Amino acid sequence: MKRIHTAIILFIILGWSVSPSIMSQAPALVRGTVISGNDGMPLPGASVVETDQNNRILKGTVTDIDGNYVLSVTNSSNNIQFSFVGYQMQTFPINNRTTINIEMFEDALMIEGVEIVAQRRVNTGFLEVEDRNLAIPVERISAAQIEEVQASSIDEALQGRMAGVDIVSNSGDPGGGMSIRIRGVSTLNANDKPLIVVDNVPYETTISSDFDFATANEEGYAQMLNIAVDDIREITVLKDAAATALWGTKAANGVLAITTKRGMKSLKPRVSYTFRATVSFKPKPIPMLSGDQYSTLIAEGIMNVDGIPLNTAENKEFLYDPSEPYYYYNYGQNTNWLDEITRTGFINNHDFSLTGGGEKAKYRFSVNYQDQKGVTLGTGMQRFTNRLNLDYDISDKLRLSADLAYAHGLSERSYRGDIRSVAYRKMPNMSVYEFDENGNQTPVYNSPERNIQGTYSGTYNPVAMANASMYKTVNDRIMPKFSLHYRIIKGLSYTFDIAFDINNTKRNYFLPQIATGRQWTDLNVNRANESDEDNYYIYTNNRLTYANTIKDIHQITATINFQTNDTKVVQYQSTTANSASSEFQDPSIPARIQEGGLSISSNSWQNRDNGIVGLFHYSLLDRYIISAGVRREGNSRFDENFRYGFYPSLSVAWRLSGEKFMSHLEWLNDLRLKASYGENGYPPRYPYVFFNNYSTFPWSYLGSTAVYPVDMQLKELKWETFITKNLGFTLEMFNARFMMDFDIYQNATQDMFGYNVAIASSSGYDGILMNVGSLDNQGWDFSVRTYPVRKEDLTISFDFNIARNYNILREVADDYPLERGRTTSNGEYKRIIQVGNPIGSFYGYRFLGVYKDWEDLVAVDANGNKIYDANGNPVYMVYNYPSVNYEFQPGDAKYEDINNDGNINYLDVVYLGNANPDFTGGFGSTAKYKSFSFNIFFYGRFGNEIINQTKMYSENMFTYDNQTTATLRRWRKPGDETDMPRALIGYGYNWLGSDRYVDDGSFLRLRYLTLTYHLPKQLIQKWRISQMRMSVTFNNLLTFTNYLGQDPEININSRDGTIYTVGYDTSNTPRPKEITLNLNVNF
Repeated sequence: MKRIHTAIILFIILGWSVSPSIMSQAPALVRGTVISGNDGMPLPGASVVETDQNNRILKGTVTDIDGNYVLSVTNSSNNIQFSFVGYQMQTFPINNRTTINIEMFEDALMIEGVEIVAQRRVNTGFLEVEDRNLAIPVERISAAQIEEVQASSIDEALQGRMAGVDIVSNSGDPGGGMSIRIRGVSTLNANDKPLIVVDNVPYETTISSDFDFATANEEGYAQMLNIAVDDIREITVLKDAAATALWGTKAANGVLAITTKRGMKSLKPRVSYTFRATVSFKPKPIPMLSGDQYSTLIAEGIMNVDGIPLNTAENKEFLYDPSEPYYYYNYGQNTNWLDEITRTGFINNHDFSLTGGGEKAKYRFSVNYQDQKGVTLGTGMQRFTNRLNLDYDISDKLRLSADLAYAHGLSERSYRGDIRSVAYRKMPNMSVYEFDENGNQTPVYNSPERNIQGTYSGTYNPVAMANASMYKTVNDRIMPKFSLHYRIIKGLSYTFDIAFDINNTKRNYFLPQIATGRQWTDLNVNRANESDEDNYYIYTNNRLTYANTIKDIHQITATINFQTNDTKVVQYQSTTANSASSEFQDPSIPARIQEGGLSISSNSWQNRDNGIVGLFHYSLLDRYIISAGVRREGNSRFDENFRYGFYPSLSVAWRLSGEKFMSHLEWLNDLRLKASYGENGYPPRYPYVFFNNYSTFPWSYLGSTAVYPVDMQLKELKWETFITKNLGFTLEMFNARFMMDFDIYQNATQDMFGYNVAIASSSGYDGILMNVGSLDNQGWDFSVRTYPVRKEDLTISFDFNIARNYNILREVADDYPLERGRTTSNGEYKRIIQVGNPIGSFYGYRFLGVYKDWEDLVAVDANGNKIYDANGNPVYMVYNYPSVNYEFQPGDAKYEDINNDGNINYLDVVYLGNANPDFTGGFGSTAKYKSFSFNIFFYGRFGNEIINQTKMYSENMFTYDNQTTATLRRWRKPGDETDMPRALIGYGYNWLGSDRYVDDGSFLRLRYLTLTYHLPKQLIQKWRISQMRMSVTFNNLLTFTNYLGQDPEININSRDGTIYTVGYDTSNTPRPKEITLNLNVNF
């Protein structure tokens, strides 16, 4: 802590104590325009620098929004170097020229950190600063880099490419999306998602106040699917609070800023069309027992309980008697349920854009359509988006911009989200369709009301559920934005932004009788639900900016901003059941509307916040840099005494490579030390915490509607506060052929929110929201990129990044529940929050194998000696709690007796692992030879553990569920040495929560491999085509892992809004292997 503070003070003193030296040579002006040679678009923000014969940078500037630049050079015999993220660097001799116009061409796919020597400007939200003068950790990826990936979504294109940015797939289903976490876990609740900003406007993805984490599926987290990949010009990720504090409290968990493409002045209309066709292959399933093997296991498991054979007269599913034709045919099969609900998936994607402009106006219009069929039966998604960006110069000083974006999405899946889990467990001797008494298959689904596995909702026919039920989500979103930019005087400008976000989401789901087999009067028959949610969001920003350079020595940039945000949500929902026919799927049709969760309800809430921020950036001699900011933000969710938060930030940098004592190192291009400090806050999820909240009962009381208290008034609730400290350096050498970035950070979260903290029932409330503790989050980010080969016809690059993150709970309130889960029941893990340990940890028993015989069952002391009672009889191991007294038998699971007392109980529970990875990262290479390019990239997560719930339920041999083929090596007789206990239906403790089901979740995945070919210009010009390229991409070809489940890349989202339920593999659809063919044509 003291070292960080000392370093910051040292950098400030050095920055202000150095006396400037002024060059005496008279400067000359060179001007020109930089455009993309691939599509003719201007390259705003391209770096233009003067270099001497030793490739030392003397002066620099960047191109404006139209690609124009003006550079004052010190010597006309020097060179000018042009660079732009994702494009090949070019160098030209000045030769006394006053105008140099160039075309730049795409370079290898490569992430570029902001501290690269190229003087590209970075827009942190309100302040554009040359990236070589930033002291905060920021990373960026350009449109050219995204196009190389051929991804169907933005988050997919970013996965593994940025150090410290952990992106994990929610599922392999269409619209599943991904979860993004920047620099690890920072809170006890689910509010750890970064803020998404599109064209300097926050993209509202706030979780609704009534969001149900216990029942939410992956679609609730897929926030970035409404932005077409081909519309993106650049993506910037802001990591620490010194950067994110500029965006306010919504940015407390990081910022992902997206900039879309725009038009170009004096450009004839240019048309671009891209077609992508993707084939998704069936994921490899876990091998399960056949119907015959399953029947044998069930009979054995019944016999092992008390020696009594399975009664097939009562359990006719195992009778196999032709005289009982219904059971003989309908329960005499070998059904592979996983195969029945999976298929080959397809994705069709079309992108069209029109770009152009005149003397005063410029425009870009785009349309995207995507149609996807998932590998799991019944899943699919259709998406249509369009975007129009207009810019018009009213005068030399006044510019008006108008943007309009619209998105329409339709996603479909079955009524139940656990269809793959049920398919794994479904009894394989049961048929998909019913057979008649003559053994002929009928088109009617085999959905009995009850069988030996139970009733709905515990079990059902997954094929019937996939084909006959419905869960349809329709989303329409329109986002207009208007901006007015006025240049008051040279260096001083005013900008006004106003943006609207109108988002409507309709969900319809229907559960027909054929999917459950229940009686027609059951509330799960023809159950229909319709919900309609409208989100209205208005954002305004008034910005006054001053920027000036004095004598090429002092660079000053300052801004004052005032922001407002207004969010309103209106919700309606109706749930009915027992309509007259399964054809009547609309809940507005007369049906049953009372009892069992059937109801009609509505809800609305509103939230407002505003903030004022002041930022100042100063650079002295291009070597000593300081940035400072302060933000005051208010939020209507708090009581007036705590409504406003105050958040300062400070960052400094020192460019050592610019010092005279470093000038002899000709191989060194840039070396910069940087340090930053920042604070930010986060409001609660609920909008009205400072009121007493009430709700109505769905039933009447004494003939009248009754109300009851829901939430207690909280007048002392504080902001959840985040404090970030960052130290790092940037290194570039050998003429930008080797670049390295390293950052080490220390984050602290104070006054963390705890939801539903239990209080005395006499209060009339189940639980309250309160500030409950503090958490430390530490780690480092490292990235390196090299160009081993950089020639005219051949370029080879290599990228590598890795990040380390870990958290420690420092303090927690006494009232906050420290434990969840039980160790007295099968299939349960103890989930404990313990001060001094990381959050997201699992606790349970250590599994040692199987008791092979009675001799093996004798308890031993700490020295390994067998224990005998006073009569000389051996003491056998028991499982003993106050409510349980079970004597282990040969063939039972063997757990470690930690205290050697011969009794397995809570004293033997130990730490088993953590859901958070120790390391995340990726590496890849790009090779370009003439018209060909080859890209390969690997992505990985390492050091995290997963509770393999799929394995737990399919290897316990405790229920009538189907099991994996691993159970074929189960214990059958005394003396068998195996790691698989005996089958024991409904009895024993062979599947307690232990490390038997905790697997190493580490993996390294070949994320994509792409081969691209650019057709020769002399060929395509005959067709009046300016550019044409074809590519083939292979996604997820290989995964290197020791994980025994479907896919080690599991959903990292919490199931209940807390950190207790992360790290569980619940049989979601894994990511499939894919092949994508791509064709891009520009006219």
